[in-house]
Amino acid sequence: MDNIRISLSEGGHDREVSEIRVDGVIDTLTASELEQVFDSLLRRGRYRIVVDLAGVDYISSAGWGIFISHIKDVRDNAGDVKLANMVPDVREIFELLEFDKVLQALDSVEDAVAKFAGSSGVPPKKKGFGTRVEVVDGIAEAASVRGQPSNILSTHSNSEPDVEMFALRMLKSDPFVTIAEIRRDYSQQSGGQRIGWWRIFLILRRHGLILRRSRFRYAWGRA
Repeated sequence: MDNIRISLSEGGHDREVSEIRVDGVIDTLTASELEQVFDSLLRRGRYRIVVDLAGVDYISSAGWGIFISHIKDVRDNAGDVKLANMVPDVREIFELLEFDKVLQALDSVEDAVAKFAGSSGVPPKKKGFGTRVEVVDGIAEAASVRGQPSNILSTHSNSEPDVEMFALRMLKSDPFVTIAEIRRDYSQQSGGQRIGWWRIFLILRRHGLILRRSRFRYAWGRA
């Protein structure tokens, strides 16, 4: 039985904003239900979305992919997705995976709705997203081929340093290292070769190094 409850409210704090309340767990079994709600909103031209996560105690990579895979279309239509009321454990993963570079998280639904106040309603220029587009595009591409992670950004030339060994070596020396820092240092040490955000994420997930406590055990010795 799916461990998720989703409710949708429109016209509460702001009639232009759709508020999604989620309770339970957002994982591979339940993410499709949340995706159906998002798809329904976008079909109706509802591009200002606040997601209340007060009742959510776990979000898997499939769950995060729901938010990320829709964000570019939403912003192209002068909208946005704001997250609210994340519990500490969820927020830790949110920040560790650097989703805070893509999505804005607020302390309350009211604060999230207020962020839409004064929006012009004019679709922003795509180049205005800067580095965010690179991250969003990479994750959205991966989310669109969910179930085939081995094919996502997995090839590299023989002249490049081994990406997996490089990432693991950096984590071994510093469990606080971010994906952005791994990408930056890899590019510097490989003569300008670039690696995708999602590729590094998949390496960390494959080795069970997403959670901070697992990184500590890896860096400082396992039992």
